[in-house]
Amino acid sequence: MTNTVLLQASKEPKIKFGYLGVPYDAATSIANPGARFGPAALREQFKLLLAKRVVDGQVVDMDRGENVDLSAVQVDDFGDVAISFYDQHKAINQVTAATREILDAGYIPLVVGGDHGVTYPAFRALHEATRGNLGLIQLDAHCDMLDFSEKQGSISGSSGMARSLELGRLLGKNMVQVGLRGYATTQQWSVGVKYGVRRILAPEFEKMGAMEAAKKSLTWARAGTEKIYLTVDIDALNPGEAPGTGWAEPGGLTVQQLIDFVRYVAPHVDVLDLAELNPVFDNAPKQTTVMCARLLFDFVTVKARATQTARPKRAARN
Repeated sequence: MTNTVLLQASKEPKIKFGYLGVPYDAATSIANPGARFGPAALREQFKLLLAKRVVDGQVVDMDRGENVDLSAVQVDDFGDVAISFYDQHKAINQVTAATREILDAGYIPLVVGGDHGVTYPAFRALHEATRGNLGLIQLDAHCDMLDFSEKQGSISGSSGMARSLELGRLLGKNMVQVGLRGYATTQQWSVGVKYGVRRILAPEFEKMGAMEAAKKSLTWARAGTEKIYLTVDIDALNPGEAPGTGWAEPGGLTVQQLIDFVRYVAPHVDVLDLAELNPVFDNAPKQTTVMCARLLFDFVTVKARATQTARPKRAARN
């Protein structure tokens, strides 16, 4: 797999990220198609964000009023997976192999879908590449615990969490579903109950706040595990703030709550995927895409800060 550089380290990289596009929405059989255009749209916006604001390896995190040294951080673009739309099982194997290649090369994967069918193959790559139990944190409006249906089969954007649990080293107690709301079939809800999956429903999230929800999620996901996988479905957000998604569910997290949550857990996450960005339904000027680029950039800068041993310098203020 060939790759280009999105952010070039000016010295020996201490931390490397690999952007991987999965332009696939064939598993979206009951929602709005168009997420296949997400990786390209987000890649373009991510480049703009980096190019404009990172100068000589430095950027200021204005949320914290601190300089962030990115001189030893590299973000490589591994392109889009050459994916087969005619065969979902083949597509899963292709995504797994591409993610595994990034992991084996020593990168932290940034896997960008595509529909939420992306999580199972990317998580399977982490499962294959590591030992010990794994944790998974899912930000989502929906359970994605479908076992089987005549319309969707056993492999779809609605079944990724169930299939991931079946791999063996993701225990229910280490899987956390955050932001669930609305209505679900009894079958999908019951699968999570059977496995003992932890859940922070959207109303509970609102009461406890983003930071407390993040702390609790991380505690559950880390208990007895070696690695943590984070998946962010854009429909976890209030559709008024993020309309560019496959199935906009009323209610949900605010963008600031999502940012706060991801920033808190990022230092402990080994693979991130972002699913269901659908540019076809996004507002001008690319409201949801810009938010997703910000979220990825937050993940990179927070991980970079966590690897630095020196205390960050305070940014000068007028």
